[in-house]
Amino acid sequence: MSSPAPPADDAERTDASAAEDRRRAVADRAETVRRNLPALTGFEDAATKALVLVERDLRRAGMPTLKPLLPLLLRLKGRPYRLDDYFPFEPFFRTRLPRSVLLKTGRQVSKSTSLAAQGVVFSNSVPYFSTLYVTPLFEMVRRFSHNYVRQFIEDSPVRRLFVGARTMNSVLQRTFLNGSAMYFSYAFLDAERTRGIPADKNVVDEVQDMNYDFLQIIHETLSGSPYNLRQYAGTPKSLDNTVEKLWQDSSQAEWVIRCRHAGCRHWNVPAAEWDLLDMIGPWHRDISERCPGVICARCRRPLDPRTGRWVHRFPERRWTQAGYHVPQIIMPMHYASQEKWDVLVGKMNGRGGTSPTTFFNEVCGESHDYGAKLVTLTELRAACVLPWRCDAEEARRHVDRYVHRVLAVDWGGGGGTVRSAAARSGEQKRERTSFTVLAVLGFTPDGKVDVVWGHRSNRTHDWEHEAGLCLKALRDFRCSHLVHDYSGAGAGRLVLLLQAGLPAANVINIRYQGFGRSIMNWHPATADHPYDWYAVDKSRSLVTTCLCIKYGLLRFFSYDYASADDPGLVHDFLSLVEEKVDSRAGSDTYVIVRNPNKPDDFAHAVNMGCCALWWMTRRWPNIAEAARFVIPESVLEHFHPQARVEWDDVGPA
Repeated sequence: MSSPAPPADDAERTDASAAEDRRRAVADRAETVRRNLPALTGFEDAATKALVLVERDLRRAGMPTLKPLLPLLLRLKGRPYRLDDYFPFEPFFRTRLPRSVLLKTGRQVSKSTSLAAQGVVFSNSVPYFSTLYVTPLFEMVRRFSHNYVRQFIEDSPVRRLFVGARTMNSVLQRTFLNGSAMYFSYAFLDAERTRGIPADKNVVDEVQDMNYDFLQIIHETLSGSPYNLRQYAGTPKSLDNTVEKLWQDSSQAEWVIRCRHAGCRHWNVPAAEWDLLDMIGPWHRDISERCPGVICARCRRPLDPRTGRWVHRFPERRWTQAGYHVPQIIMPMHYASQEKWDVLVGKMNGRGGTSPTTFFNEVCGESHDYGAKLVTLTELRAACVLPWRCDAEEARRHVDRYVHRVLAVDWGGGGGTVRSAAARSGEQKRERTSFTVLAVLGFTPDGKVDVVWGHRSNRTHDWEHEAGLCLKALRDFRCSHLVHDYSGAGAGRLVLLLQAGLPAANVINIRYQGFGRSIMNWHPATADHPYDWYAVDKSRSLVTTCLCIKYGLLRFFSYDYASADDPGLVHDFLSLVEEKVDSRAGSDTYVIVRNPNKPDDFAHAVNMGCCALWWMTRRWPNIAEAARFVIPESVLEHFHPQARVEWDDVGPA
């Protein structure tokens, strides 16, 4: 008979004791390593002597990084390879590695050089360690293997310690004397070539061109490894790119630089969301290492990127899913060169036909589309301030604080590929991701709108189920009105609700239309439309709703993003993009569209609910007041003169 389980307190003490034993064991091993330092015999050549001395220093320091070894092991263009001019990549050579690492970079920042250097050093540091490198195209992986990895191996001063007559040195496979191996493959159309390779680490370069679904197939090569390391690198493209998906799940580290000038001390963050564009100073003849082209975003004086450090936006992900953003402006090869800085500034200003999207992608290493997002991730997270999760039981306890409550519904049409894009492939293939979404909104006494709860239904064509969801939400949250999109998509659900007894007067029918007299206009019932309905200007209403998010007039339940595969509801607002549409007949117009591969149903449900509450209460938001935007009296005098001019008295002199 098995012994009974110990009480909870005893179990906690047992766990704490085991953790303490493990900690002591690690400390004892570290002390043993420090004591048993390698000794010099006096018969070593220069390279071996240098390696022994560096090993002694590394052991004394606990071996946190392999950075001191790099000049002794590798050469780049005939010179010892150092990280002096590649300092942002130093975390890549630490002896403790995160389970997953992403390098989101601009072009020409030595990304591939760092990947190759790290691969060669780690392969020769850990016996029988296998690394699989994957790129989208064969030419990419051939160039990486031949131009970077091969050069590091053949030019190494300790080459005879790396390879010999028994090792393989081909484009697609390189082996080492310690039993380690580096495999090279490509997977643009499929990932079948990677099957059967036993790997300890996967490195996916140019991941922006890789199909996101292929990554899981590639990572199956790690299923038998005790290391299970994953590394990604690439230059981002659109807002719905593989790099952007990986970045959203990462720690999102930025190279933060503090201004050293007295009276400023501003922390500069070289990301488009913060200070990146303001840190790009004008070109001048004195640009050098002592006077970089980078400037402080606040005081506009020169800034030294070498004094920066990595700061993780999500530090809890640092050792599981680390992500590092490396734009060109923090690399010495760009900020300390007059010629390179002139080219960089020229691209920012559109020289040579460089579009803003190309500049952000290639130079800044930022995901960017031709359209502009209506609300940023930072603003969206800042709006998720309500002290409960998107959980019906939790949200129901707080409904009494609101003077009005409505249920807003955006009816879905299901998933699948858009018919007009059936013949396209890759990023050009537009996917319809439309599902019925419910949102309960409450109006506070001080005029703010709170999104109390939301739900996305996956049973798209089950009308009875979705009508039941609406009925339950109306009852549980004691909503006075049902607001929905009056486009015909929800006709079946609405018939069930109305015939079951829901008063038609409490149903607010909303239909999106183009530019109108005001954001929302009432249309009485007619023979063609048996119910009253409201025309809502789609672009103006969505812009107003997003401005309310930005300035704290619209708040949400706790931030519900989990991962790129489970983004939650609030992230739907990031799918909204403002684009300019060329018009042959008249002036160009700006419209609000969505990323075709991301849902925006929750954003539209919230938008319709907000418009209904503002209409019902006759209290449309005062954005200027919330933003504290005031026009000075000196300006108003020109529009509203204090004294009226008597034009009859004004004549020729």
